Amino acid sequence: MGFDLERFVGYVNEGLLCCVCRDVLERPLQAPCEHAFCSACISSWLVHHHSCPEDRLALDVGSLKPLYRYMRNDLSRLQIRCVNAAQGCEMVCSLESLHTHEDECEFAYVSCSNTGGEYVCYYCGCPVQVERRGLEAHLSECNFRSRECPNGCGHILLTIDQSQHNCVAELRTEVEMLRAEMLCKVEEVRREMESRLDSQRRHMVQKESLLRNEVEELKGQLSRVMCDIRALLGAERLRRQEVVEAELEKRELLELLRELRNAPPEASHLPLHSAQATHASGPPSSPLLGEGPRKGSTRSLTLDCLKRKSREVTVI
Repeated sequence: MGFDLERFVGYVNEGLLCCVCRDVLERPLQAPCEHAFCSACISSWLVHHHSCPEDRLALDVGSLKPLYRYMRNDLSRLQIRCVNAAQGCEMVCSLESLHTHEDECEFAYVSCSNTGGEYVCYYCGCPVQVERRGLEAHLSECNFRSRECPNGCGHILLTIDQSQHNCVAELRTEVEMLRAEMLCKVEEVRREMESRLDSQRRHMVQKESLLRNEVEELKGQLSRVMCDIRALLGAERLRRQEVVEAELEKRELLELLRELRNAPPEASHLPLHSAQATHASGPPSSPLLGEGPRKGSTRSLTLDCLKRKSREVTVI
């Protein structure tokens, strides 16, 4: 929508009027056919129509463009009264500076800062609005201004609620709220701790099971190792026993060999005479001819036996 024509002081050129609302252009746009419109007016028109409202030529949003520079300059120089003229403002300014003035106009209605734009008048129910110039006076007596309780309970009260305020009841209510909040927090912490304990308990049970399995496995390994050690110890005892027996046999053989080497020559003929006695029924033989070979064969058998025993001891 454009600016109301009656607010302007002096003559307004016909070309500066919107072809839709017939008011002075606000945020103007121009069609290819050079007809000018308010931005809001032509946007609403093109939602349902696709032609210029003046000459019915085809028109869409993409074909609109800004107003000519000289027309924008003429529009900016127009003199207009303040929108708060009905409240007593006598300001007349150029159209280009109108928004700056209205943002600071002392006669403009503003919302009370105590209401936050949400509260309504305590008496009639209408939104609380005052002129900017009277805002400070209104704030000093506003029913919605907040302040701390004068009795010292610490509550922040609105002026309209002060007469109904009961410090004891308010404090009791606050204590109950804090108690309920604390109970909720305690319950939440309790549930969290129980959840953690359950998780830790499950973890410990799993850990205990794993440790037990490892202990059983180690016991099995230890049992097998002990069996191997016992077998090795038994084998070692047998080996030592065999070594001891071999040493004894070796000493006996060495002693026998030593005795044979140290024996007098006459002792070597004893086996020969016993042999002749056992074979007395046979043909007689000359002792001179048979003494030498028999003596040599006896010594050879004895040495062979000793060598064989020595080899057996060495192998063991």
